[in-house]
Amino acid sequence: MGGLSARNRVKRAVVLFHLWLGISVGALWALQGLSGALLVLHRDLDRPTMVSSSKRLPLDALIAAARTKAGGEAESIGLYYPNPAILGVTFSGFRSGKGSVLMEAATGRVMATRERMPLRPDEGNFWRWIYNFHHSLFAHDFGEAFLGISGLLLVSMAGTGAWLAWPRRGQWRASFAMRRWRTRSQQLFGWHRCAGLASALAIVVLALSGASMDFGKSLRTWAEENAGYRAPFRAASVAELPKQLYGTENAYSRAREVFPRATLSAVTLPTPEAPVYQVRVRQPGEWRQWSGTSMVVIHAASGRVLSSYDAARGPIANRILDSAFPVHNGEIAGLPGRILVLLAGLSLPVLYISGLWAWLRRRRATGPSIRSAHSAKRV
Repeated sequence: MGGLSARNRVKRAVVLFHLWLGISVGALWALQGLSGALLVLHRDLDRPTMVSSSKRLPLDALIAAARTKAGGEAESIGLYYPNPAILGVTFSGFRSGKGSVLMEAATGRVMATRERMPLRPDEGNFWRWIYNFHHSLFAHDFGEAFLGISGLLLVSMAGTGAWLAWPRRGQWRASFAMRRWRTRSQQLFGWHRCAGLASALAIVVLALSGASMDFGKSLRTWAEENAGYRAPFRAASVAELPKQLYGTENAYSRAREVFPRATLSAVTLPTPEAPVYQVRVRQPGEWRQWSGTSMVVIHAASGRVLSSYDAARGPIANRILDSAFPVHNGEIAGLPGRILVLLAGLSLPVLYISGLWAWLRRRRATGPSIRSAHSAKRV
C-alpha cells in the first residue's frame, strides 16, 4: 500500500466505495429503475377502453352517477388519464382505503374502478401497486424518506462510476469497441462501463428529482421560510359545512373566469377541514403536460374566489419544486423525454446485473490463487 501513489490510493478507495455500495443497495436501485421504467407508460397501458369525445356532462352529474357505484361521499373529481374523456371520482371506503370510479365524461357511464392502495398486484389496480412500491416501498412517510436517502446515494454511485469509467483522451471509440470484448469478463465489464457512461447524467437527474419529491414536505416547509415559496392555499377549519353548496361545475366555471385558457385537472370538494372548492387546472406554460398545478380556491357556499395561484408564473421556488415530477417521469420533454427516462430506468438493472456478475466471476477466478498463495506463505 505504501508504494501506491496518492492518485492510485484515491482511485482504489473510490473503487471499493463504488463496489460495496452497489452490492449493498444495487438490488433496490435495480427494482426502482425497472418499476420506474414501467410507470413511464403505465397510463397508456392501463386505459379500460379508448374513448374520444369533446362533450362532458356537468361535474355534479358525474359525481352523482359515480356515487351509485361507490356509495358514500365523493372527495374529488378530475383527470385520471391524459385523455379528458375519462374522469375519475375519488371516494373513501374501498378495500384499501381510497379508490376511484372511472367515468365516461360524455355519458356518465361507469367504466372501471381503481384501488388507491392495493395490498397485492392483483387487488384492483396493478399499476397503482407498482407506483406505491416505486414511491414509498409501501411504507408511507418512512419509505419516502428511505428512498430519498437512497436517491442521494445513487447520485454518488453514478458520479463515482462515471469518474472511474471515463476514457482517456482519444480512447472513447475504443471504450465502445465491442468486438474487442473476447472473454465473458471483458464483455460484462464492457457492457457495465458503456451503460454507466451512457446513462450517468440521466440517472443523476432522475435520482435528484425523485429525492426532491420524497423530501417534498420538508423542502416546501424550508422553502416557504427561506426561499419565497408560496403555499397555494391554507383553509381554516369550521364546525360544519354550509347546507347549500355552490356546486362543483359552478366552482370550475368560476375558476375558468380567473384563468380563461386553463383546462381541468381536478376539483377537490369541500370538507370541514377545508370548506372550499380547490380547483386545480393546467395553465399554458406549465411544465407538466396534462395535469397542472395552478389552483383557484372557491368559497363553498357563495362561490367567491378566495385565492388563485398561477403555477406558470409563480415564485421561482414553487416552479423548481413543481418541476420535480415532470422531470422525473420525462413528460417535461414530451415523448422523447419519456423514452429517455424509460431507457435510464432500464439501465439500472443492467448495471446491477452486469456489475455483480463481473465481480462474482472475478472473485471465483482469483479466490483459488489467493488461497494457494496464503498456503505457500504458511509453508
